Amino acid sequence: MPIISFIGRKSLPTRLLITAVYAALGLGAAAMLYPLWLMIAGSTKSVADQRDNVLVPRFLVSELALWHKHLEALFNESMDALNMAFDADYISFEDVPLPPPDAPGSELVPLWREFLASGGLPPQAIALGHYWAPQAGAFPVQLREFRQHLREKFGTLEGLNAALGTAFDAWYVVFIQPPAYLFPHAAPGSTPLAAEFDAFKLSAPAWCQTVLSPEGFFRKLYLKPRYSKDIAAYNAAHGTAYAAYAEVPLPREFPADAPPLAQEEWRDFTANTLSPIWRNGEMLDTPETRWRDFLILKKEDSAILNSSFFILNSSTAPLPQLAHHAALFREHQPEIRRELLLRNYRTVLDYVLFHGRGILNTVVYCTLAVLLALLVNPLAAYALSRFKPAAGAQILLFLMLTMAFPHMVTQIPVFVLLRELGLLNTFAALLLPGMASGYSIFLLKGFFDSLPRDLYESAQLDGAGEWTLFWHITMRLSTPILSVIALQAFSIAYANFMYALLICQESRMWTLMVWLYQLQQRSGPGVVQASLLLAALPTLAVFLACQRVLLRGIVVPVEK
Repeated sequence: MPIISFIGRKSLPTRLLITAVYAALGLGAAAMLYPLWLMIAGSTKSVADQRDNVLVPRFLVSELALWHKHLEALFNESMDALNMAFDADYISFEDVPLPPPDAPGSELVPLWREFLASGGLPPQAIALGHYWAPQAGAFPVQLREFRQHLREKFGTLEGLNAALGTAFDAWYVVFIQPPAYLFPHAAPGSTPLAAEFDAFKLSAPAWCQTVLSPEGFFRKLYLKPRYSKDIAAYNAAHGTAYAAYAEVPLPREFPADAPPLAQEEWRDFTANTLSPIWRNGEMLDTPETRWRDFLILKKEDSAILNSSFFILNSSTAPLPQLAHHAALFREHQPEIRRELLLRNYRTVLDYVLFHGRGILNTVVYCTLAVLLALLVNPLAAYALSRFKPAAGAQILLFLMLTMAFPHMVTQIPVFVLLRELGLLNTFAALLLPGMASGYSIFLLKGFFDSLPRDLYESAQLDGAGEWTLFWHITMRLSTPILSVIALQAFSIAYANFMYALLICQESRMWTLMVWLYQLQQRSGPGVVQASLLLAALPTLAVFLACQRVLLRGIVVPVEK
């Protein structure tokens, strides 16, 4: 019957009490859900929004926030790469505005796309974005696609290593850092793996590709460190009157009519700083020079070429990459948003699925731990409850004393004992120390004591043996409490990290929690929170599956 009768609920004080109870329960639920929701939102983070503490990630509702996250992934978290490509001086990705569709330079986007589709650039001029996330520690879409491409082409990891001369020991470590083709030491296709990567990146979607800019490199990483970002210092040294660094030209050939300082800088940059792959004899052969040559061939499009953004034959006309990527961003927003939303989760799944035997070891370990807990503990509790030994109280006290010592205290003697027995790096080492639990035996004995003695006497009169009494009567009537023991055993085994790492130091025996710890050591906050959420799902699923039985474990003893 209810605590408060139906008639009693009509009074004002009772209604206020009930309202206060529901309000307290609602506040308690909110207090539990708020940090969980923050973690769910945080599991989508990258470097661009890692300082945000919001319940709904901004990039899901804000086009500008999505643009910032896309730029971060497009340039592989490198602000220098972005500033060279856009010939700018942004401090962070959040500072880059999203140009409107009719911004200056947007009129050149169709010609730029035609130029790219014509094959006017060599593979080393193309940079692959959404490929590398060194700070976030995620596996972006193009890195996943590259590994999938290698799996389809070479089949096995052994076949890949034999064909490309590599020594990868797992698919999750298959990686090549994008070659820095602007710098002198870079050489296209210097290794078989680099050649394979150069061929692969040409098949990537346009919203994942950028074009390297030697002229942006010249201004951003050569001139500005020498003269500061203020163009006044450059003008004072060269006797010029440029309004911005974007106006400073990088001549196609040696500037014989330029001041000596400009000639010296041209020689130093082209001979010692820039990769020789951008020279054709004494002439520079860069994406900028090829783009301008392409525009000269298209000079009949006078409406475009005479626009305010571009002046024909200008030696400083930039590549229209900002307008191009803004247009691509608007065309592919759903794909970009979906990738950035799920990237951290796909990173965790790729890591655990193709990373050793973590899932298999965990399944075997948890299954055996549950089976042993449901066999050893009930047998011990049944013996104490059924036969009532003279030292039963002392045995129970001893079992309870085992709960007084934390597991960290016993790890060292357990490790030494298992080492002497030669059981390290085996499932036996994981299972044997926790096979019996003093708390579980104590709990089971109390439940077994509450079972009617008449059942045992009746079964014995019918000729039932001790095993029949244990298996068909005791165990059948103890399903609720056994489910509690099984859930406890599963939770302990599944969450076992420190002990599993200490006892099984060989990676072939590591469980899922150990592998996730290794992932978290090289990952950013977003991947860490995604791994924690995914790791919690099996425990949640087991709890929901056992919920009815657990409730019976609460109700049945009360009914008795």
